[in-house]
Amino acid sequence: MKITFVTGSYPPDVCGVGGYTSRLAEALGRQGVRTEVVHDEDWRVTNVGRIQRRIRSLRSDLVHIQYPTIGFGTHLSPQLLSVLMPCIVTLHEISQTHILRRLSLYPFTLRSPHVIITTDYDRDYALAWAPWIRGRSSVIPVGSNIAVRDSAGKATSDDIVYFGLIRPDRGIEDVLALAALIRDRGLPYVLRMAGKPLPNSGEYLASLQAGSKGLPVIWDIGRSDDGVAELLAGTRIAYMPFPDGASERRTSLFALLAYGVPTVTTKGAATPEAMEGAVAFSRHPQDALAAISRILSDREYCEGLSAGALAYSRCFTWETIAIQHRQLYEQLLMSR
Repeated sequence: MKITFVTGSYPPDVCGVGGYTSRLAEALGRQGVRTEVVHDEDWRVTNVGRIQRRIRSLRSDLVHIQYPTIGFGTHLSPQLLSVLMPCIVTLHEISQTHILRRLSLYPFTLRSPHVIITTDYDRDYALAWAPWIRGRSSVIPVGSNIAVRDSAGKATSDDIVYFGLIRPDRGIEDVLALAALIRDRGLPYVLRMAGKPLPNSGEYLASLQAGSKGLPVIWDIGRSDDGVAELLAGTRIAYMPFPDGASERRTSLFALLAYGVPTVTTKGAATPEAMEGAVAFSRHPQDALAAISRILSDREYCEGLSAGALAYSRCFTWETIAIQHRQLYEQLLMSR
């Protein structure tokens, strides 16, 4: 079996969906599925014919679009491709889209033999505006883009870690508010901000760094994936406040849970019940500080959260995700 992935971004590009596509292709390869990736293209609509010819020249059994990505930008060529030729499509973060972006998703629902959505919450959201995809859509979760190493007994750092892409609407302001509380109360905690800025977000990062002067904050920017894995293997505690709440589309959160890191986060409409016991929930930085203090002082509670995190993360391994994709591909090929 041979699959061609179409994605606007791919490593070393900084893009969560691009990293996801890379990890999925690697996992499928371990299961005997060959993959090709089309990503280094000019995605203007005027180039669709040439892109289509390139895809067909690869002679794959199925074509699978990953959408959206930073590389696609606002270009509509992926949508046009899905109308011109049968393409499976994975739609990421549907419930977070602007109304104009949501309208741009409709073409994917017309001819796609199957639409993959990454959470139950997002699929319910999609069915509300595109009920005709009910019989040809399913949920396959995302996984962490950071490889998991054996970290038994290696948690040595007392820094409170925030990990993820540095961009607006990720709750980073709450992390800095927590740092201010720690400073004002004279507590011996340090916040470590580990991540990568998105392209064109340098000014946002600079403003955050300027605003954190005098706070117990270390900016740990631009680590490689191996460097991030090393950091997470030694992390004792993390704070990940999401404005819309933790959910199963948060790959940065999954990376921490896969290492069994006790993590304080926020709850929202898309937070699954199964996450209870895998993380500690807080409503605001004051709540988070109380949760962090309990984790660091109550060994039994800390170990319980770590065990819950590991158990929950086992549902989102790349082997499991790849098996679900392979089974779907086989079903679609058999139905032809």
